[in-house]
Parts: sequence; C-alpha cells; structure tokens
Amino acid sequence: MPDKRKMSHKLPGMDPLQENRHVVSGGSMTSSASTTVAKAIYIVEILASKADVGINLAELSSLINMPKSSTHRYLVTLQELGLAERKDGDRFYLGTKMIEIAGAFLSKSDLRNESHLVMDELAEKTGETIHLAIPSGREVVYIAKIESPHALGMSSHIGSRLPMYCTSLGKAILAFSNPDLLESILSGNLEARTAHTNTSPTALRAELVTVRSQGFALDNEENEPGIRCVGAPVLDYSGKAIAAISISGPCERITIERAVQLGPLVWESTRRVSRRWGYSS
Repeated sequence: MPDKRKMSHKLPGMDPLQENRHVVSGGSMTSSASTTVAKAIYIVEILASKADVGINLAELSSLINMPKSSTHRYLVTLQELGLAERKDGDRFYLGTKMIEIAGAFLSKSDLRNESHLVMDELAEKTGETIHLAIPSGREVVYIAKIESPHALGMSSHIGSRLPMYCTSLGKAILAFSNPDLLESILSGNLEARTAHTNTSPTALRAELVTVRSQGFALDNEENEPGIRCVGAPVLDYSGKAIAAISISGPCERITIERAVQLGPLVWESTRRVSRRWGYSS
C-alpha cells in the first residue's frame, strides 16, 4: 500500500501562487485549454482540502493568486457542473456531483476495502446495521452499508447525507477533527430533528470531550425517532478523523445499556482500520 503520509493534493507542475506557470516535460508551457482544466482541477482540490469549513471567494482568489472576477467565473462553471456548491452566503464547498463521480470507483476505494472485513465482523457479532461514512462539509455521507438481517431495520442508503451534530458518525468525526469545523457548525442553526436532538452548543462541546475520551459517540434518537446508534472514528496518521463506522438499530434492540457496551467494540474495530492509515496511538 502506498504511504498515505506522503500523498499530496498538489498538482504536478502547479505553483498555487503562480497560476500561469504550468510546465510539462521538456519545459514548454501547456496549452491554454490544458491550463484552464488544470486551474479548475486545482480549485476542486482546494475545495476538497476545505471540505469541513468551506472557503469564500476572497480567500480562494488570494490562495490561487487570481482576480476575484476570474475566480468567480471558474466557481460558477463548477457550480453549473455540480462540482461545487455555495452555502452560508459566500462559502463554497465540493458539490454533490463529486459523490456520483466517486461512485464510479468506490468499489475499489481503499477506505471501503480496508473497512469491509471490520464491518462484516461487526454485523455478524451484533446483528445490526453497519454504516461507514465520511465527512462532507458539515455533514456525513454514507459510502458503505451492511443491512441488518432483522425485518425491522433502517431506511438508509449509500449517498445519504446527515448532519454531524446529531449523529453518532458525525459526533465521532467532530471529536477528532479541526476545532474550526465544530465552530463552523455551532455558528449555524442546530435544528431539532427530533425531540431528543441536543441543540445546546455548550452541551455539545461537553459531549465531544467525552467522545474523545472514550473513543465512541452515541446517537440517542437524536436524528431519527426510534433509532439509536453508536459510532467511532477512523483516524489517519495525524490522529484526524477521516471517516467513522457505526452500529445502528431500533431502540427496542439497542437499549442505552447495550449501546454503551457496543461502544468499545466499535472503537476497537475502527482502530484496526486506523492503523492501516498510519495511526499508531
């Protein structure tokens, strides 16, 4: 497996502060068409690196050393293609089209492949629904799922997007992410999706401290009535969450007591995946 610690989003030959210096082998300049594509791809890569908090037009323009007017034209085109989306006034994020594109090679995804065995084991041990999700802005997106054999299960599907603040997957990721992501979420509206949703910023901060200490998070009917979940993060070499795995099911089967018991199980399982991504603690 390649050393993920050395992987970079930087384009070969692309100097982010010198947008017109695009050199191919032999030292000649690329064509204007190729340069345009390279710039667009570079912007998409920046959006990807800022997926948790987004980036505004001024920040992006400064980062790529391009006038705001030109930067805006690129963003408009990327929005039309579904590769970028605008939220929160003047902040830009990756667009949902990227999920469709990713679907073309998800079956070969390292993360999915490396999580598959662990997810299978959790499904066999618990008899419940197992999800694998990744962060996308202020939300999590399901990229893999193993259905529960029980008739009463969960109505979820790959590609579903859910808020971070009220899901076990999201809280597990939040607890091991850059603090800026939490501040971005808290600055928005914490919608009460159920009667159990925690909408207090103070209480959420305190809960995330506990999540970080114990390694797993609970969703006690906070996102969907009658459904309880326990999730733990997948960490990279730096200890940052890149994904999370959860066990989910109806409250009749996953009581609070059972959820707490399942917590260490899912945490140990995700740690096994994390070690494959360089996490050593």
